[in-house]
Amino acid sequence: QPGAAPARSTSTIHIHISTSHIHPAAEPRRAHQAKSPDSFFNELLSMKHLLIFATLLPGSLAFLCPSSRTSCTTTLYAVTTTNSANTFTDDELIAMTKTYLDAPSPDTWSDDYVFRGPVIGPLAKPDIINTLKSVSPMDSFTEYETNAFNFGVDPLEKNRVWFMVRPRGVFSKPYQHPTMGEIAPTGELMIAPPETRSARWNDAGKIDYVSVGYVADRFTGDTTGGLGAVFGMMKHMGIDIDGSVGSPIMRFVMWLGSRVLPEGSIPKSYSSEDDIPSWWTDKRRGADP
Repeated sequence: QPGAAPARSTSTIHIHISTSHIHPAAEPRRAHQAKSPDSFFNELLSMKHLLIFATLLPGSLAFLCPSSRTSCTTTLYAVTTTNSANTFTDDELIAMTKTYLDAPSPDTWSDDYVFRGPVIGPLAKPDIINTLKSVSPMDSFTEYETNAFNFGVDPLEKNRVWFMVRPRGVFSKPYQHPTMGEIAPTGELMIAPPETRSARWNDAGKIDYVSVGYVADRFTGDTTGGLGAVFGMMKHMGIDIDGSVGSPIMRFVMWLGSRVLPEGSIPKSYSSEDDIPSWWTDKRRGADP
């Protein structure tokens, strides 16, 4: 008719051609296939979320589980726990550790005591005493503060207490280095990075293991080059030592001092095999990777 809109035959033919190629056997499933693009996208999104949830679940359990060993009951901890219950309560262990830090003394160490850091150790009790006497720069710092905080009892290892420190001190006295001679003080404030340490107590109330030097964050504006413990102190003094794990030079120097040179030539970095307590079974020595 005059003035009427032209017939949309093209669309009709297109629809007819599209549907005519569907196999008869697929006809009953046509209702299920007629999903909108939005519905299909939502299904894919749901599957994606499910995969993400399944991936994050194991790690999330570690955060959801309380830090106290008495209240943590997930199978993740139960499977890996090999030690019996603590000899002391959590409060007692933390109090014992704080008391020790206020007045550290070898008298608190057991006869089978072991000292270990990222690259120093294992050092048995007699060797760590001698090493601290000849190497430790602690006496060169005045107004020294350990600033220990965040004490907690390990949920897996028996009688082990973890804590963090943020040491501060002024390099105000000369330091007598065992090989470099006297290092003149600068009077500058040392700011060390946050560092994780631990102390483990035996059933008799003696410390049989101490770990130090594990820096938690080396980007906090320190003056030690991001290093902790004695390496950080020496860095602040201007003594550059490659204290990285696996360092070939460090491993060679440690081997010389601990296995080759006469006793007392330079401080030991790790004890002789016969002197390391039998309970210490890790075979890595010093800076071994």
